[in-house]
Amino acid sequence: MHCVSDSWKAHRLSLIAKQIAPIRVVLCASPDHLKIHGTPKQLEGLEGHRYLHYSYMNIETKGQIFKYLKTKQLKESSIFRSNNGDVLVEAAIEGAGLVLQPTFIASKALNTGKLVIVLPEYEPSPLGLYAVYTHKKLLPHKIRCFISFYDGLLWCTAILG
Repeated sequence: MHCVSDSWKAHRLSLIAKQIAPIRVVLCASPDHLKIHGTPKQLEGLEGHRYLHYSYMNIETKGQIFKYLKTKQLKESSIFRSNNGDVLVEAAIEGAGLVLQPTFIASKALNTGKLVIVLPEYEPSPLGLYAVYTHKKLLPHKIRCFISFYDGLLWCTAILG
């Protein structure tokens, strides 16, 4: 069994993919960066900002913010890109630009005020974290328990908030 995000497509390999958690993604920047470059109120306000791009992010995902950032990414010649979300969050904290990251990576910086969410009204729909496996008949018992546990946890979270 593997755990993967939306950017990976299980259907290409005839595998079973069961969602085990939603992944909230937010656009954020440091307060210092926003003081210098201004806080965007609309998507067009992103023009004066550098976008710090996570190279594994599926920018083809639906949502206005993804479409806008893809266009912006193609326009910019000196883009900061990394395949490590922690590196991008640290760069954003240091004022290097805006970053679109899952809250599980950016939460510490957001909770301490080192980063603030920008354009929350354009926040994309949550991505998914999936357990991907072959056929249920071949699935080891401990993997079935893991999937059932997370399935129950998601149900409780949805009901209890």
